[in-house]
Amino acid sequence: DRTVLDFRRIVVSNVALAERPLSALGLGPRVGAIVTRVRRGDVELLPSAGMHLELGDAVRVVAPRERIAELGVFFGDSQRALAEIDVISFSLGIGLGLVLGHVPIPLPGGGSFSLGFAGGPLVVGLVLGRIGRTGPLVWNLPHAASMTLRQVGLVLFLAGVGTRSGWAFSEALREGGVLGIIGLGALVTVSVAWMTLLVGHRLLRLPASVLVGVIAGIQTQPADLAFANERTRNEVPSSGYAAVYPIATIAKIVLAQLLLGR
Repeated sequence: DRTVLDFRRIVVSNVALAERPLSALGLGPRVGAIVTRVRRGDVELLPSAGMHLELGDAVRVVAPRERIAELGVFFGDSQRALAEIDVISFSLGIGLGLVLGHVPIPLPGGGSFSLGFAGGPLVVGLVLGRIGRTGPLVWNLPHAASMTLRQVGLVLFLAGVGTRSGWAFSEALREGGVLGIIGLGALVTVSVAWMTLLVGHRLLRLPASVLVGVIAGIQTQPADLAFANERTRNEVPSSGYAAVYPIATIAKIVLAQLLLGR
């Protein structure tokens, strides 16, 4: 009877609830409410006592009708708040990533390498994303803000690559002999992709959506990841990408140092 009990979708925008487990909210004893569904992005999740809420989650709450408005205030339910970014935590994470990217890591034989502007922030982002929260600082961005930054970052990345490589590529075409190099590069790229698919599917039994993210991570190509996310219509490829990208980045840097050392 909805005159007694009612349900409502409420967006989590209260920073105090971010990265808190559902069991710590005390909804049952406090207002006699229960969370029956959590929608994160485009994915419906079944809630559990240990599930940690993230900013931007849409929770479906069943509660006494007269307490629904109170729950809206408790969770925040503000789209405007989700569009804002915590400048302190965001800047601190980027700064730590840039510092880590400049730290020289020694190699056997006297050489060294650094993670650079890409690897450093990525490693720090993975660590802080796993931590989730440090005191008042919430490291995970709201879903909408995160997607916007991803798209802007991808556009800037592709623009930078095109600006730096376009002129050199046209000059190489004029000089000739570059078609063979392009063919070899394509052959290596396709071979690595097929080997990854074969090993991942046959031996590791990974889902196809995860495998395409792994391929993008091995090739360290965020454009491939964006295409995979668009085709699968979810963010499952991102998990495969994040798992292998740091290793692939470090491996490429180390191999380049070893080849140059020879």
